[in-house]
Amino acid sequence: MNSTPDRQWSAPESFEPSRSGHTPHPGRTPTQPAPSMPDIRLVAGLGSLTLLYPILNIATDLLGVQALARLPLNSWLWLAIALTWILVVSLTRAAQPLLTLVFTGVAGGLFTAVLVIGIQLFTPGGPGLLTAPIAIVSIVAMNAVGGTVCGLIAWGLQSATAKRRSTP
Repeated sequence: MNSTPDRQWSAPESFEPSRSGHTPHPGRTPTQPAPSMPDIRLVAGLGSLTLLYPILNIATDLLGVQALARLPLNSWLWLAIALTWILVVSLTRAAQPLLTLVFTGVAGGLFTAVLVIGIQLFTPGGPGLLTAPIAIVSIVAMNAVGGTVCGLIAWGLQSATAKRRSTP
């Protein structure tokens, strides 16, 4: 309910209040936008970048790279993906950067788990993730934590740039 009488709110022509006089979004002023869900295309696109992890591991296995040599590669890859997530969400001015990147992390974890399970079904060495469901939960959870951290950074960047744009 809008308590400021100096602001007139006019309903669109198609708006019909219920008989009780209840408006569809109580407590929201006419200038506040409706809450929006994250763009699913953005979430899926950014989440698919996590598929680079298993692809990198397969490539390094095929090239015969030792496990210890992969650690720096995986760290740099995570940093590149995290920076990409933050920059894309910040530059596109996503409506809810934190929620967008949390969903991105969960989607990326699910994409990665499905790809790894698919690979493990057709390669020697057994089913792997299928016999350890806690590993799937771990993959999704770690990606969600990474998405949360990146989302907080992107949200901070958007807030800082919005304040800077609004000041003369």
